[in-house]
Amino acid sequence: MVSLKSMTAASKQLLLPITLLLSACAPYASEITPAAISGLRYDGWSCAKLAKEKAFVDEPLARTSADEDAAANRDAWMVFLIGVPTSGGGVKGEVARLKGEQQALHEALLDGGCLGSANLMAAPAGRL
Repeated sequence: MVSLKSMTAASKQLLLPITLLLSACAPYASEITPAAISGLRYDGWSCAKLAKEKAFVDEPLARTSADEDAAANRDAWMVFLIGVPTSGGGVKGEVARLKGEQQALHEALLDGGCLGSANLMAAPAGRL
């Protein structure tokens, strides 16, 4: 392993710009930490309503994660080809928010004892 002490001055000067370029790249969706979302908004919701809301969040999360992964791949290619990422950072804020909502919904489903298949359909469709 090369230590910072053994690097030449020119190598050290290149290290900062390279680090800044790589940090400007869009991260892959799997690398994005969920935002902190309170599960209190889901207190008192039926299992069926929680399941419906989770499905409502899962679909845009999958779509937004795919967009973020595409931006990360595009950035990797652009850094390789021209030395500069071009995605503008992707949609990582939206991915983080949706991941946080998904996590809060999963915790609400657990807390409500809703993860058994019989519990998910306990409420009539009109009472969501």
